[in-house]
Amino acid sequence: MCRLLGVVANQPVDLEFSLNRFKNLARDNSDGWGIGWYENNRPKVFKQGISALSPSSELIRVSKEVRSRIIIAHVREGTGAAPADRNSHPFYYQNWLFAHNGSVDRGHLFRLLKEEYKQAVEGETDSEIYFYWILQNILKYGNIIFGIDNALKQIIPRPHTGLNFLLSDGRRLYAFRYSKRSKDYYSLYKLERKSAEQEKAVLVCSEKLTEENWQEIGAGNILIIRPDLETKEFSV
Repeated sequence: MCRLLGVVANQPVDLEFSLNRFKNLARDNSDGWGIGWYENNRPKVFKQGISALSPSSELIRVSKEVRSRIIIAHVREGTGAAPADRNSHPFYYQNWLFAHNGSVDRGHLFRLLKEEYKQAVEGETDSEIYFYWILQNILKYGNIIFGIDNALKQIIPRPHTGLNFLLSDGRRLYAFRYSKRSKDYYSLYKLERKSAEQEKAVLVCSEKLTEENWQEIGAGNILIIRPDLETKEFSV
């Protein structure tokens, strides 16, 4: 399917170190890649509908140039929609960034969307619809966790593979892990990292990128990473 990488740091960081390892996952996820981050508290996205390992990929350049306290990266294996920039992750809307690993019932969720979100859709992926469905619920109820929980209740009984996602509002990062099958594939790990330069960060990734002490996020759990890097994990 796809692979996810998220970073929340106590000061602006780049992704060069982590992406040098993360890009290797593109060997099996070659239908696109993207990076989302924040500049002046507004989301920015760079993505391409080609393999991150392609000679024309700009992943290395972007990973060196982007500096942000919150970064989301993604490599894509498509589930029907063509490889294209518009179908690569992350997706953004207003101040939100989102990337997904898995597949959902696109037609069912699209019919549930309000017209304003239908009009915002740019590509053909089920993941983009999943994003807008979650946002519709968050903004309807005015509570992120309640909105996510309500959105998932409409999805989990329907056909899907994995529901893993990374979501940010520009202040916090939310990571969710869920799959009824292939639970080992739909993995998600977190790592709390400190450096000698007082740089601190929490990373979330589909794979253990290093030999450091990565901890598995429980199936059915959501992880919240706050601006002060405190984390909270619980079942939704």
